[in-house]
Amino acid sequence: MGKRSRRSLYRRLVEELAIWERLDLSQKGIVVDYGCGDGWLARKLAIQGFRVVGVDVDKGFLDSARKILPPEGMSLVLYQGGVLPIKAESVDLVLAVGVVRSLLDRGPLEGAISEWRRCLRPRGRVLLIETDNTPLRRYMGIQQVPEALENWGFRKLAWYPIRRTSWWGLRLVKWGLLPPHLMSLLARWELSRRRLEPVQSKAKRAYLGEFERK
Repeated sequence: MGKRSRRSLYRRLVEELAIWERLDLSQKGIVVDYGCGDGWLARKLAIQGFRVVGVDVDKGFLDSARKILPPEGMSLVLYQGGVLPIKAESVDLVLAVGVVRSLLDRGPLEGAISEWRRCLRPRGRVLLIETDNTPLRRYMGIQQVPEALENWGFRKLAWYPIRRTSWWGLRLVKWGLLPPHLMSLLARWELSRRRLEPVQSKAKRAYLGEFERK
């Protein structure tokens, strides 16, 4: 496994831990994984009993996701923008992990947010993870992300950092100096530490946000 693969694995460990913390596993509803990529997170949700619709613009990613589809509880949709092929007020949760900057590459963020709101039931939620980095700041500051959702009728329930994009622990991961079980422990430690840090602009961190449709 190369440096990039190890770094990606660690990032997913932190993101998965952060998401599970915010989910109520006793309430198994309908989830849209918006920008599902290769389906790594959608598959885990489906195995837990959620009904998951994975949405992505990349057919290659969806083809990879189909190879790991669980027997039931998960479907995939190729989506090129515009109106989502999902009924209004039929979804309990929208996951948007690392998609904000990609959305901004294609146009205003409000187009996606308005569709999330249309699909969600009243009091349905958006769980969003985004990284404060130079590509994002070409369009907006990290603090403008929650403001954009609040402007579209969402109530902010949580917004805090979950990981840094550069620190000594990540260097150990990249160099392959940690076995898998220690990588998982490091991810738990970092998440518990980062969430206590203040929200700062240009701090090279990834943030988790949870928002409720009013």
